[in-house]
Amino acid sequence: MAHHRHHAPADQGRRRNRRCHHARRPEERQERQDVVRPLRLTVPLGVGETPASFVSRLAVRYAPSAREFCLDFRTTFQKVVDGDPQALAIVATKGGVALEALAANAFVKTGERRYLLRGQDLVRGSLRRATVAICPKCCASDIADAPNLRAELAPYQRSLWQITAVKTCPIHTTPLMVLDQNLTPSLLHDWSRHVSKVLPDLCRLAAEAGTRTLTGLETYIVDRVAGRAAESVLLDGMPLHVAIAGCELFGAVATLGRMPNLKTLADNEWRRAGAAGFDILNGGKSAVDTVLRGLQASYPYLRTGKEGPQAVFGRIYQVLEFGRDDPAYDPLRDLVGNFIRTRFPVGPGDVVLGKPVEQRRLHSIRTLSMETGLHPKRLRKLLEASRALPEDAADLADGNCLFDAEKGSLTAREALAATLSVRKAGEYLNAPRVQRDMLYRSGLIVPRLRAGDHGAADQFATEDLDRLLTTLLDGAKPVASASRDRVNIPGAAKFACCSSEEIVRLILDGKVQRKWQLTSERGYMSVLVDVEEVRTLVRGPDLGGLTGLQIKDKLSTTAKVASALIKHGHLKSITAINPINRCPTVVVPIHEVERFEREFVSLFAIARRQGRHHMAVKKELLAAGVKPAIDPKKIGATFYRRYQLKRALLADPCRS
Repeated sequence: MAHHRHHAPADQGRRRNRRCHHARRPEERQERQDVVRPLRLTVPLGVGETPASFVSRLAVRYAPSAREFCLDFRTTFQKVVDGDPQALAIVATKGGVALEALAANAFVKTGERRYLLRGQDLVRGSLRRATVAICPKCCASDIADAPNLRAELAPYQRSLWQITAVKTCPIHTTPLMVLDQNLTPSLLHDWSRHVSKVLPDLCRLAAEAGTRTLTGLETYIVDRVAGRAAESVLLDGMPLHVAIAGCELFGAVATLGRMPNLKTLADNEWRRAGAAGFDILNGGKSAVDTVLRGLQASYPYLRTGKEGPQAVFGRIYQVLEFGRDDPAYDPLRDLVGNFIRTRFPVGPGDVVLGKPVEQRRLHSIRTLSMETGLHPKRLRKLLEASRALPEDAADLADGNCLFDAEKGSLTAREALAATLSVRKAGEYLNAPRVQRDMLYRSGLIVPRLRAGDHGAADQFATEDLDRLLTTLLDGAKPVASASRDRVNIPGAAKFACCSSEEIVRLILDGKVQRKWQLTSERGYMSVLVDVEEVRTLVRGPDLGGLTGLQIKDKLSTTAKVASALIKHGHLKSITAINPINRCPTVVVPIHEVERFEREFVSLFAIARRQGRHHMAVKKELLAAGVKPAIDPKKIGATFYRRYQLKRALLADPCRS
């Protein structure tokens, strides 16, 4: 009866002539009842079993294949494989199992080559669709746990075994064994037909199967499919198939080099790659950046240094740029793209992993040279002078010598504007050599680019020189000729006993009020100033004391005597700068002169006060026992102490 129900498709209306359907309506109603009626002989649904495996095991009891078995119930095996809700409902009813339990491990097709397993997005490339893999120990355990079932009915396929990156049984930690691969469409997914081939050797295979620890990626997949918290910030934000592909991609480059052939990797190589890649991506952005920095630092650049991110990152860049246009890979693309945008000389006009670069952050000597037209050798010297280059710049090729784009561009703009050497700057200003050197050394003209210490010449910008001339001539009245009191800056410096620098700074500070511009000259040499005004402005502070000539008048003596008093220490002197000629001058502080006046008086001053001849006064003082206080032979004049005169009861003529 069962054979008649499952193997007489012609009697069940699938190929009947539609013109006779009115006569067979009672038979069709009988068929519908048969579709929803449970089968008499079924198999139990395994934990984690796929619907395709369940149907394949049911089909062993009734039909030559799972495909023919499903056709008897108005559905197809492919719909069961793809998780079609109606097909799963039919299978659940016929198999006598709960629909929720059956659908829990279905790979529900959501689009072209896209599937959903327990809420996790997968694609065909991340699944074993044309390959059958088993855990020998799990299959042997299935048979041992179901003694009432025939051996070919007991083993069932776990949904995890269909995920390519899971290569180890999470229950027995046994490497999964591939039974069949590259299957034809007629053999796809019919689990029991494939597993039956190894049943005779299953015990031996289970005994010989070794064990190994699950990799971090395998553990992550198992936990994520089971709904357990994986706690990987970076990977948890990606669809599962992207997380798997990202781990394998980064791991393949980390373990096999920049350009591994991803089409020829063996299962063990993929497993090692997945494990290494999981350690990288599970570490988050910092771990990924560390790997990318290592690839960038270890790349064998050519002398030109023209290699870009595709050469440096190899398969990582190629896969993300050309091999994965799925928007689901955008988190990975952004991760690598942001690294490239911040550590490679890319800028507006460049496209990195599908996204245009909006702002340049780094320049290389090569890219800045191409942008500005400056020669790379000159540009390197200028950048070195502005301290824009890294410390190891001397060892880096032009294309690989990176620096801050803003600072480098500023240096380049200044280099384009600064086109004059020191000599040319002097000619532009119309400043003679001495005046030019004075302006340069004093910092009154400042090079736009300071490169003298780095093998290049300092360069001046015309706009900076124009600014200086504009300030010097601001408010100047045009005149046709100079005069004695109206001279140029070098002449005024000579007459006022000062430097040209002082006059220029006075003009720049706005302190010079009277200025003229000589119409027959240009630039610096056309500036005329008032000599007397300059003298007043540059005059230094007063001496703060009396010179020898002033002391002569103060003490009513001669200049020679005043010098002798200073020389022999009777008048304490100091050295001061002359406020006019800037020369050092010996002076005696006023309080020192006043002290000397209070203590001493000259013979001539006494005689002049008394209206007598100095020899008569001297004879009288000598007779009174008053002797000169200072040796007249050394000084050239006779001085007495005033208190000695009082003691001799002589009138002090200077105090009368």
